[in-house]
Parts: sequence; structure tokens; C-alpha cells
Amino acid sequence: MHTKPYTIEQEEDLFLLPQYQDELCATLPEDIYKYLPEPLKCLFENITNPYERDILLIGSITVLSGCMPNVIGFYDRKWVSPNLYTFIEAPAGSGKGVLSWTRLIGMEIHKMLLEETRLAKQAFDELKKEKIKNKDHDLAQLKEPPYKLLFIPANNSASSVVQTLSENDGAGILFSTEADTLANALAQDWGNFSDVLRGAFHHEPVEMQRRQNREHFSVEHPRLSVLLTGTRGQVFRLIPNTENGLFSRFMFYSFPAVPSFRDVFAHNGTDPGHSFRELGQLAQQMFQFLKAQSEPIQLYFLPEQQADFIAFFREVTEVAHRGSGVPILATIHRLGLISFRIAMVMSMVRYFHFKKRKHQYTVKIQQADLVIAKKISLTLLYHANMLIADMKDGSKIIQTQAKQQRFFADLPNEFSWSQALEVGKQFGMSPSSVRRYLLGGQFERITKANYRKVFKPESGEH
Repeated sequence: MHTKPYTIEQEEDLFLLPQYQDELCATLPEDIYKYLPEPLKCLFENITNPYERDILLIGSITVLSGCMPNVIGFYDRKWVSPNLYTFIEAPAGSGKGVLSWTRLIGMEIHKMLLEETRLAKQAFDELKKEKIKNKDHDLAQLKEPPYKLLFIPANNSASSVVQTLSENDGAGILFSTEADTLANALAQDWGNFSDVLRGAFHHEPVEMQRRQNREHFSVEHPRLSVLLTGTRGQVFRLIPNTENGLFSRFMFYSFPAVPSFRDVFAHNGTDPGHSFRELGQLAQQMFQFLKAQSEPIQLYFLPEQQADFIAFFREVTEVAHRGSGVPILATIHRLGLISFRIAMVMSMVRYFHFKKRKHQYTVKIQQADLVIAKKISLTLLYHANMLIADMKDGSKIIQTQAKQQRFFADLPNEFSWSQALEVGKQFGMSPSSVRRYLLGGQFERITKANYRKVFKPESGEH
């Protein structure tokens, strides 16, 4: 599988406002579906709607990311697990409900953990009865067994989610096909919950205390995956702006409403969820295999893959910064980590499904999975930028930032006031706008009417 280096000379305005180039960026490239790991590839053979296919792929990767205990990779000076956060945004009645199929991928694991909980609770109750009967003094020392599960209910408080994580070795999947369920449940608790999500994304310790009985819960190394769906209004209820960092931790994909009535009786004689249930059985086997490992399995890039990855994201960062300015930077920086995690998920599935696999604790990320992750990242960047533009004053901020970045780039390192006015005219900047920008910190005045750039915006050369 080959992909051309990402360049943008011919499409300078690609990131400025995402009302253009829909065919290029709005959906995932078709060719990635040819190179998916076999267990994933078969899920999409009979799905012709590109948006439906895309959200099912992104949703499947997200659920699988929560089914991989004991899997790590080294990224930005720390060990990370493959957990991902996703928000599929679409108007009501657009068909995003198909994402419920992706829940089937984790259902066998979920049922297995619930059965473990049931048996542990049964044993606990029998032991408790025995101690009561024998009037044992250590009865008060008995602790109820943890409540094991994979899918965490969305109608929870932040403290309940942290408690669930603490009872499940820090792991779980927050899954909701209606984001309002989460928004309503957390209406009074969203600040705390936002903190939990932001910390858990980077596996940072999270703590929470219930006010009623002062119970304290702590998770040292959370491994939380999140899959939410909802309307654009629900996105903005949960994440109203990009400022607190939660926005950049999510993969966003906007699923448009299609003004047609599909053939609701077409199924080609098959149950659409059958392939997802089969993948769920494989996911359960993989979960048990990984859980049984005495040490984590490490996924890694070869040096040449690392160089390719860095070069790609440096160029994307430079281009997007020039086009959309500062608001997009946090999204791009975390998109690097998200892409690495996508590649981890793909290669772990590929490795486990390989019949002749050798038991090893280091697994190379396949080149196909690196390419798939990069291509997915460009589509995710498009959708994130589209949401930023639709936030309050988002389009105005992006346009202003883009204008300023191009103004900065076109000026020489030292220039006069008249030169600044001439360059500013090219971008529709008034003299007062030019003056305000020159006083904004990127320039210093060296004489009465002459200026110097203080620093250059980040580029790929760092």
C-alpha cells in the first residue's frame, strides 16, 4: 500500500473553512477498506453508504481500543494504551443508529465479566451467611466483590464512573448512542466529568469522592474508551468550545442527513449484526489472551516509520496552522497520538488473528496500519475543523487567524510601516487592524516606523 507525501501547494485554502473539497476530506478514502485486518474487512463488504461505512469503522476501532488490556506503545516519552474517544455527530433520524452494531464487538466480553461478577457475588453471599451463622467477629471486614463490566452506563455521575473504573482495573468503555443521556445525567456534574475524561485520555490518575458518604475512589492508570453519538447541538452542550482541551481529545465525524428513504427491507438474506457478533467472539478471545499475559505487549514503529510519521504530522501542522491558525493546533497535536493508537488497534487485531503468530512481547506496527491511520487522521481533521468553524464565533476566529498567519508569512524579517500596510491590503486588513496586529507580541518596533519579527510561527523544522 502506497500513499503520496501530503502536500498542499495546489490547495492552499484546504483548512481555511471546511465548506469545500467535500469529496477529498469529508469521507475516508475508499482504498483503506482494502487493507484493513481481515476480521474488520468483512464488516464492510455489503455496506455501500460511505458515511455509514465510515462511522462503523471508526466506532469499531473505538470499541476494540477498549478491549485490549496489556497493550502499550511508547509515544512522546511515555507508555500509552490504545484507548480512543469518539463522537459521531449527525442530525436526528440520519441513520447513525447503526453504531449500535459496534456494541456487539464488546458484548461477549461484557457478558463474561458480568458472569464473573455474579459468581463472585454468589460466593460472597454464601460466605457472609456462613460467618453470620457462626457469629464470626471478622464479618465487618468482608468486602463485596467488585462489579465487573466492560460497558459503563452513560447515565452516571462522574464519581460513579470513577468507581466503575476502579472496580475494573481502570478499564471500561463509556458507550452511549444518545449524547443527551450523558448530558442530562451530568448536567450538575459536567465540570468534574470533563476533568475525569481529560485526565483519563492520557492515563493520568483520577480521583473522586462522593459527598453523601464520603467514599473516595482513585484510579492510578485509567484506560477509558468513549463512544458517543448525538446531534451538533448535543456536541456543543457537552463541549461548547475548544478551550479546556476536551475537544481535541475526541475523534469527531459528522454524518449528514440524506434526503431519501432507503430500502428498509434489503438485507440480502443476512443479519447485518452477524459479522459484528463474530468479531465480538474474536475480541473476547483476544481479551482473554491479553489479560493472561505476564507483561504488556509493546507495539512499536520501525525507525523509518517513525520518520515518516513525524514528517507527515509536521507538514500537516504547518499547513493547518497557516490555514486555520491557533484554534486547530491542539487538535493536530493530539491527532498524532490518536493516529498512533489507531495503528496500535489495527496491528493488534492483525497480530492476534494471524494463525501462525509467534508468542512475543514486542509487535511491529504494520506499514498498512500506519498508512490507514494517517489517512483517517486527515478526515478526522476535516470534521474537527468543521465543528470548530461552527462553534460560537468559530468561523470568524479561523478567518482572522488565517489572515494573520499569512500576513506574518509575507512580511520580511524587518519591514517598514508602509510595507506592512501594503501586505495588509492584500488580505483586506485595514490600517487599524495592521496596527493592532503589530502590537500583538509577534513584532517589535526598532525605529519610529520600522519593525522586526520577534519569532516565527512553528514550522516543520523543530
